[in-house]
Amino acid sequence: MIRQTNQLDQGRISMNKLTYSDSPFFSNWSQTYYTNLTLEQHIANNNWLMNTLTMLKDDGTLYVPNLNKTFNRLGEEL
Repeated sequence: MIRQTNQLDQGRISMNKLTYSDSPFFSNWSQTYYTNLTLEQHIANNNWLMNTLTMLKDDGTLYVPNLNKTFNRLGEEL
């Protein structure tokens, strides 16, 4: 019997946990929670969120005081 291998077997596909950069949510996080900001401010906010979340441990959370909201490492609101 011949066993066929797929891309996962051949190591061409990684089964790593998804991260913040895999989510389309991050491209408009600032636009979701803040209004009346310039495009540059939204870009800065989105970059800040992405960079900050990379520093969290898997079970870490980020509290954003001016929103009074907490987010997990994937950027999901808790």
